[in-house]
Amino acid sequence: MISFWKQASRRTAMALCICLLATALVACDDSGGNTTSAPTPPPIPTVTYQAYQGTGFTLNYPTTWGVHASGDQVTFADPVGKNLLAVFADPDLAGEPDAEVVAKQTMDRLKSSLLANAQDMNVPLTFNTSEGRVTWIQLGATGTMANLDPGVQGDLFLLVTNFPPQSKHTVTYQIEYYGPAKTFGQANVIFMNMLQSFAFTTQ
Repeated sequence: MISFWKQASRRTAMALCICLLATALVACDDSGGNTTSAPTPPPIPTVTYQAYQGTGFTLNYPTTWGVHASGDQVTFADPVGKNLLAVFADPDLAGEPDAEVVAKQTMDRLKSSLLANAQDMNVPLTFNTSEGRVTWIQLGATGTMANLDPGVQGDLFLLVTNFPPQSKHTVTYQIEYYGPAKTFGQANVIFMNMLQSFAFTTQ
């Protein structure tokens, strides 16, 4: 009988210890004193945009970005000048050129001047703007940046379209945007906002 009570007392004491330990752990969890929580990601900065009126088009660009216009070309650059978006309007009075041919020729020229060891990227052949009403030929390349940030891997994208389509007054529009590959994902959010705001003002 005494042995039974001794064993029962040991079991009770052990159960009480386990219960007290569990309570202490819960209390620590509730207070956050001894737990490790995941770091809170930094907030995404708010970007304010303003409108730009170009040759037959408008688009919105960040107020902190610089603008340089020359003739029928305009270039938008981030505050440190490493992410750029350029729009070029090329009137073609002889007729409507093949946008795919123009895109390939232009990309070959851009790869040789902006990138070293350039390689083509596998991207969809077309890209839509103006709420899907305008389709652009799209090409992409990656390589070592030659001008903006020499020696750094960079990404380059090109869009080409004719507008108004099937018109003797058509204009070939080209949009180039590029920057360092390591930060391109973040900059691409701004690029996409700029592209989706792009609208033609001529019919």
